Amino acid sequence: MNLYFRVLVAFLRNILRPKMGYREALVSTHRVWLTDIDLFGHMNNGRYLQIMDVSRSAWMLRTGVARAMLTNRWSAVIGGAVVRFRRTLRPLQVYRLETRLLSWDERWWFLQHRFFDREGRPIAMAIARCALRDCNGWVHTNMVLGAVSPEAVPPVPPEFAEHWQASEDAMWQMGCGYKPDGADA
Repeated sequence: MNLYFRVLVAFLRNILRPKMGYREALVSTHRVWLTDIDLFGHMNNGRYLQIMDVSRSAWMLRTGVARAMLTNRWSAVIGGAVVRFRRTLRPLQVYRLETRLLSWDERWWFLQHRFFDREGRPIAMAIARCALRDCNGWVHTNMVLGAVSPEAVPPVPPEFAEHWQASEDAMWQMGCGYKPDGADA
């Protein structure tokens, strides 16, 4: 339930703020609530992913992606995330989250989420792979950019993106006994 409240707060904090460029970082401040902690007394690792969802939603709102999604009836999906934890967040601790677009290919947007404590020390970092869909399937990133920032020029895709896909293909083959063709991935 508290995530609905956080989504509402993120919406209210960002709806009237000026539009930001798609390459700018969205910076937000949060607090670890008692409902965020696990049995070990720190923020649950799954909660990091949920807070990243809230931050991505705010980023989409501020960059104009949310408006394009609403206009075109697109929906957002997460295709995976890689998270690295360095320190823990304790109950009631305040932290900062920076969300920014790193790169994209024809389907996927690669967003970086960086968590910092009040002193600026890194807590965790994640790369999330996201895409948009409509009733016909995947929405090409050029369509989204055309609606949000037509002058956008894609950066060189990071090397990790190619390795990420190869690792996932190997994982699926090992765990499921087949190599995904990507049609429904």
